[in-house]
Amino acid sequence: MTEAGHIPDVPGESTYVPRILQLDGRIGRARYLAYGLVLNLVFVACLMVVAIASGGAGDGSFTQLTYGAAALVASVILGRRRLHDLGRTSWFAALLLVPVVNLFIGLWLVVVRGNRNANRFGPAPAPNSRAVLVLAWLVPVLFIAGIVAAVVMSPAPSSYERTRAGMEQAV
Repeated sequence: MTEAGHIPDVPGESTYVPRILQLDGRIGRARYLAYGLVLNLVFVACLMVVAIASGGAGDGSFTQLTYGAAALVASVILGRRRLHDLGRTSWFAALLLVPVVNLFIGLWLVVVRGNRNANRFGPAPAPNSRAVLVLAWLVPVLFIAGIVAAVVMSPAPSSYERTRAGMEQAV
Protein backbone atom coordinates (compact mmCIF):
# COMPACT_ATOMS: atom_id res chain seq x y z
CA MET A 1 0.00 0.00 0.00
CA THR A 2 1.13 3.48 -0.70
CA GLU A 3 -0.09 6.80 0.58
CA ALA A 4 -3.83 7.36 1.04
CA GLY A 5 -4.60 3.64 0.71
CA HIS A 6 -3.76 3.38 -3.00
CA ILE A 7 -2.79 -0.04 -4.30
CA PRO A 8 0.48 0.20 -6.21
CA ASP A 9 0.58 -0.94 -9.82
CA VAL A 10 2.66 -4.11 -9.62
CA PRO A 11 4.91 -4.49 -12.68
CA GLY A 12 3.77 -7.36 -14.87
CA GLU A 13 0.34 -7.53 -13.19
CA SER A 14 -2.36 -6.05 -15.38
CA THR A 15 -5.39 -7.21 -13.38
CA TYR A 16 -6.28 -8.61 -9.98
CA VAL A 17 -9.23 -10.59 -8.63
CA PRO A 18 -11.12 -8.47 -6.08
CA ARG A 19 -12.40 -10.11 -2.91
CA ILE A 20 -15.86 -9.33 -1.61
CA LEU A 21 -14.84 -7.83 1.77
CA GLN A 22 -11.70 -6.07 0.55
CA LEU A 23 -11.62 -2.40 1.56
CA ASP A 24 -9.32 -1.02 -1.13
CA GLY A 25 -9.07 -1.55 -4.84
CA ARG A 26 -11.56 -1.48 -7.68
CA ILE A 27 -14.66 -3.40 -8.73
CA GLY A 28 -16.58 -3.23 -11.97
CA ARG A 29 -20.32 -2.89 -12.49
CA ALA A 30 -21.09 -6.62 -12.41
CA ARG A 31 -19.12 -7.22 -9.22
CA TYR A 32 -20.75 -4.16 -7.64
CA LEU A 33 -24.19 -5.67 -8.23
CA ALA A 34 -23.16 -9.25 -7.39
CA TYR A 35 -21.30 -8.37 -4.19
CA GLY A 36 -24.16 -6.12 -3.06
CA LEU A 37 -26.68 -8.91 -3.64
CA VAL A 38 -24.57 -11.47 -1.76
CA LEU A 39 -24.03 -9.15 1.20
CA ASN A 40 -27.74 -8.30 1.40
CA LEU A 41 -28.67 -11.99 1.30
CA VAL A 42 -26.22 -12.65 4.14
CA PHE A 43 -27.69 -9.76 6.16
CA VAL A 44 -31.25 -10.97 5.59
CA ALA A 45 -30.28 -14.53 6.56
CA CYS A 46 -28.74 -13.20 9.78
CA LEU A 47 -31.93 -11.22 10.47
CA MET A 48 -34.00 -14.36 10.00
CA VAL A 49 -31.78 -16.34 12.38
CA VAL A 50 -32.09 -13.60 15.02
CA ALA A 51 -35.87 -13.42 14.54
CA ILE A 52 -36.24 -17.19 14.85
CA ALA A 53 -33.91 -17.38 17.87
CA SER A 54 -35.80 -14.60 19.65
CA GLY A 55 -39.15 -16.18 18.84
CA GLY A 56 -40.21 -13.05 16.99
CA ALA A 57 -40.57 -11.23 20.31
CA GLY A 58 -40.17 -7.46 20.52
CA ASP A 59 -40.57 -4.78 17.91
CA GLY A 60 -37.30 -5.64 16.16
CA SER A 61 -35.91 -2.10 16.25
CA PHE A 62 -32.46 -3.24 17.44
CA THR A 63 -32.38 -5.88 14.71
CA GLN A 64 -33.50 -3.37 12.10
CA LEU A 65 -30.94 -0.84 13.31
CA THR A 66 -28.18 -3.45 13.11
CA TYR A 67 -29.26 -4.46 9.59
CA GLY A 68 -29.43 -0.80 8.54
CA ALA A 69 -25.95 -0.08 9.90
CA ALA A 70 -24.45 -3.17 8.24
CA ALA A 71 -26.15 -2.37 4.92
CA LEU A 72 -24.95 1.25 5.11
CA VAL A 73 -21.35 0.22 5.75
CA ALA A 74 -21.45 -2.35 2.93
CA SER A 75 -23.00 0.20 0.58
CA VAL A 76 -20.32 2.78 1.27
CA ILE A 77 -17.48 0.24 0.95
CA LEU A 78 -18.78 -1.17 -2.33
CA GLY A 79 -19.57 2.33 -3.61
CA ARG A 80 -16.07 3.50 -2.72
CA ARG A 81 -14.48 0.62 -4.61
CA ARG A 82 -16.76 1.19 -7.60
CA LEU A 83 -15.86 4.88 -7.58
CA HIS A 84 -12.18 3.90 -7.60
CA ASP A 85 -12.87 1.90 -10.77
CA LEU A 86 -14.29 5.10 -12.28
CA GLY A 87 -11.16 7.03 -11.25
CA ARG A 88 -13.03 9.05 -8.60
CA THR A 89 -12.06 9.61 -4.98
CA SER A 90 -13.77 7.99 -2.03
CA TRP A 91 -15.38 11.28 -1.07
CA PHE A 92 -18.00 10.76 -3.77
CA ALA A 93 -19.25 7.81 -1.66
CA ALA A 94 -20.59 10.39 0.82
CA LEU A 95 -23.18 11.28 -1.83
CA LEU A 96 -24.65 7.80 -1.31
CA LEU A 97 -25.85 9.08 2.06
CA VAL A 98 -27.82 12.00 0.59
CA PRO A 99 -31.46 11.15 -0.15
CA VAL A 100 -32.52 11.47 -3.80
CA VAL A 101 -28.92 12.22 -4.85
CA ASN A 102 -28.07 8.62 -3.91
CA LEU A 103 -30.48 7.38 -6.58
CA PHE A 104 -28.55 9.20 -9.30
CA ILE A 105 -25.17 8.19 -7.89
CA GLY A 106 -26.31 4.56 -7.65
CA LEU A 107 -27.52 4.63 -11.23
CA TRP A 108 -24.21 6.17 -12.33
CA LEU A 109 -22.29 3.41 -10.52
CA VAL A 110 -24.30 0.73 -12.32
CA VAL A 111 -24.39 2.25 -15.82
CA VAL A 112 -20.99 3.90 -16.42
CA ARG A 113 -18.07 1.70 -17.43
CA GLY A 114 -14.91 1.95 -15.32
CA ASN A 115 -11.35 2.58 -16.48
CA ARG A 116 -10.11 -0.32 -18.61
CA ASN A 117 -6.50 0.02 -17.52
CA ALA A 118 -4.73 0.63 -14.23
CA ASN A 119 -5.49 3.97 -12.62
CA ARG A 120 -4.25 5.69 -9.47
CA PHE A 121 -6.35 3.29 -7.34
CA GLY A 122 -4.77 0.12 -8.70
CA PRO A 123 -4.84 -2.33 -11.56
CA ALA A 124 -8.04 -3.15 -13.40
CA PRO A 125 -10.17 -5.94 -11.92
CA ALA A 126 -9.90 -9.33 -13.62
CA PRO A 127 -12.68 -10.38 -16.00
CA ASN A 128 -15.87 -11.49 -14.25
CA SER A 129 -16.50 -15.14 -13.57
CA ARG A 130 -19.73 -16.79 -14.69
CA ALA A 131 -20.97 -16.79 -11.07
CA VAL A 132 -20.46 -13.02 -10.79
CA LEU A 133 -22.33 -12.44 -14.04
CA VAL A 134 -25.24 -14.67 -12.97
CA LEU A 135 -25.51 -12.88 -9.62
CA ALA A 136 -25.29 -9.47 -11.30
CA TRP A 137 -28.13 -10.35 -13.70
CA LEU A 138 -30.22 -11.57 -10.77
CA VAL A 139 -30.41 -8.03 -9.40
CA PRO A 140 -32.55 -6.51 -12.20
CA VAL A 141 -34.56 -9.75 -12.50
CA LEU A 142 -35.37 -9.69 -8.77
CA PHE A 143 -36.15 -5.96 -8.96
CA ILE A 144 -38.65 -6.43 -11.79
CA ALA A 145 -40.12 -9.55 -10.14
CA GLY A 146 -40.60 -7.55 -6.93
CA ILE A 147 -42.47 -4.81 -8.75
CA VAL A 148 -44.67 -7.32 -10.56
CA ALA A 149 -45.37 -9.18 -7.29
CA ALA A 150 -46.28 -5.94 -5.53
CA VAL A 151 -48.74 -5.01 -8.28
CA VAL A 152 -50.27 -8.48 -8.52
CA MET A 153 -50.54 -8.94 -4.77
CA SER A 154 -51.90 -5.48 -4.02
CA PRO A 155 -55.27 -5.90 -2.37
CA ALA A 156 -58.30 -5.27 -4.53
CA PRO A 157 -60.92 -2.99 -3.02
CA SER A 158 -63.49 -4.96 -1.06
CA SER A 159 -67.18 -4.83 -1.91
CA TYR A 160 -67.65 -2.63 1.17
CA GLU A 161 -65.07 -0.11 -0.08
CA ARG A 162 -66.59 -0.11 -3.59
CA THR A 163 -70.09 0.46 -2.15
CA ARG A 164 -68.85 3.24 0.13
CA ALA A 165 -67.00 4.94 -2.74
CA GLY A 166 -70.14 4.70 -4.91
CA MET A 167 -72.26 6.22 -2.15
CA GLU A 168 -69.79 9.07 -1.64
CA GLN A 169 -69.88 9.88 -5.35
CA ALA A 170 -73.69 9.82 -5.31
CA VAL A 171 -73.84 12.34 -2.47
